[in-house]
Amino acid sequence: MSFPEYNTSSAALRKRKTIKKLINFSVMIVGESGLGRSTLINSLCGGNSIVPTSSTATQDAFTKKLTLRHENVELEDNDGHKISLNIIDTPNFANAIDCDEDFRIVVDFIRHQYDEVLLEESRVKRNPRFKDGRIHVLIYLINATGHGLSEIDVKFLQHVSNLVNVIPVIAKADSLTPSELKLNKELIWRIWSTTTSTIINSMSTILESVDPFAVIGANKYQDAGNGDEDDEMLKLRVLNNAWATPINVEMPEFNDFTILKNVLLITHLNEFKELTHDVIYENYRTEALSGKQFQYNGDQKDALIAGEEQSDYVAKEEQIKLEEERLKKFEEQKGTFGAGNELKEIEKRLLAEGLKLNDEGEVVKIEE
Repeated sequence: MSFPEYNTSSAALRKRKTIKKLINFSVMIVGESGLGRSTLINSLCGGNSIVPTSSTATQDAFTKKLTLRHENVELEDNDGHKISLNIIDTPNFANAIDCDEDFRIVVDFIRHQYDEVLLEESRVKRNPRFKDGRIHVLIYLINATGHGLSEIDVKFLQHVSNLVNVIPVIAKADSLTPSELKLNKELIWRIWSTTTSTIINSMSTILESVDPFAVIGANKYQDAGNGDEDDEMLKLRVLNNAWATPINVEMPEFNDFTILKNVLLITHLNEFKELTHDVIYENYRTEALSGKQFQYNGDQKDALIAGEEQSDYVAKEEQIKLEEERLKKFEEQKGTFGAGNELKEIEKRLLAEGLKLNDEGEVVKIEE
């Protein structure tokens, strides 16, 4: 009697399990209006119209306040690996004369994701459906002026370079000649290396050779040319519809878009996730639990949460952790004599601290 042969090797089983598991990856794209954030997002997502461009967006022209726009798209490579790509766009960033409020919104959002993970780790009963919203990569679009980084660029990067992996990208690189682009990269790199402590700089010599990336986005398409239905669509950016030759932005000789896409979604994806969890988050967690204020490159003047407020916050979270530990011990001994009185004592102590037990037995703050 013969049986059908199945591929049950360890490697095959691991691959099957990996393919079935969805990889969660979060990217924030920050840049001034008109630099092609939406176009870059759509190009990264395989040309799908994930977010509207400036020409199609129905937005009030007088609305200048920064808003965070969340999008999610599921991507799949040729090997069947699926990536749940979470994208945070930043419309109206740096539109105002004073950009401090925009900096605060972005930094607060990044910090909030770490705080959510920190609180979840301290719970007795963790939420099995908890979604990790930590930002793995922040793509910062730089205006192709030929003068390197502006004052706004430097100030913003000083705020976020210790909180997230930052990738600098020169937007609309086709507006510069090859010599101008080379000079601009050198100017940006010179300022970048002296004013930020970005972790990405030490990741790979390959990244260092192209960083910052220079990209050309595209929203227009053209057939591959053979007329077959199976032909792939070429992503093209037409500089002048009347006379210019379409440019395939997937070609490395024109720009770094393909390299950027591979770095983000293939070659360095796991490195970004590991750096976020093992280095950046651990540093943030250590600072938070030790009662110290997380620093932005040692600059305390630009910190967005005062030291006393941060200390109170940490003390409150420590109190919650202690009460949850006491509650856990009680749950283990709830069958013993006097459990009812001990529960009342715990509830009384929680009430004095402005806390209570919810229906699921978790310690939560009392809403005012």
